[in-house]
Amino acid sequence: MRKYLLILIGVLFFISCDKGDNLDSANDKFLELAYDRTYQYPDGFYYEKNLIGYVYYENTVSIKPPDERENIWIELNTIDKEQAKTWSDLSNEYSSVDREIVKENETDKYFEIVRVNIDNINDTLLSRVHRSDYFISLYNKFTDIDTIGIYSGELTSNNVKELIEYLWSCGTLSIYDKVVESSIADKEDDFEHKIKSLKTVYGDFGLHDMIYVYDNEFKLDKTSRTLTIKRELIKEIEGNYHEGS
Repeated sequence: MRKYLLILIGVLFFISCDKGDNLDSANDKFLELAYDRTYQYPDGFYYEKNLIGYVYYENTVSIKPPDERENIWIELNTIDKEQAKTWSDLSNEYSSVDREIVKENETDKYFEIVRVNIDNINDTLLSRVHRSDYFISLYNKFTDIDTIGIYSGELTSNNVKELIEYLWSCGTLSIYDKVVESSIADKEDDFEHKIKSLKTVYGDFGLHDMIYVYDNEFKLDKTSRTLTIKRELIKEIEGNYHEGS
């Protein structure tokens, strides 16, 4: 009996150590990515490379004079390029910086008006408006809501994955975490897309950095085409310690 008891204790100890090793390994991976200055997204994640300028999506705040602005920040959409340009002009009019139009572009996702600061040619703004035949934003950045918007494109796993990763990387979701993993599943009634991400908050003197790991679950309903998000903090990890002055 004692022999079997010792074996059982040994097995339990092995399982416990194995779980501990797995946790340490996962934490080490998160820490490595958190402090890797060259890392932002995993291979295959959609984002725009080599952008020249700061991307800004015109919205319900930017196109109104300061004394008429409300507590509603929703990015605008249209199928009319001239409407997009009008909104860009209004936003520039009410901005503290005057930028001239130097170029106009469009893709299947947005209209873009490239504007350059008249006093600083190195200051370039990529003023954008979502194409409503691709995506209609319903996401108010001033509130904590889970509805992001409505997708108008073809319903395939690759297209929905690209939509979500595009909205993540272009700043529409106001989530600037590093992405650890990104995957999509085609269900009967919806597409379910999961992004595991991490955010680093750097500590002051006498404090540790903190790395926060999140599960971000997106669902695109196949009937309504409405995209929603559920974001959950799943882990907190202590990072580097900063000695006092």
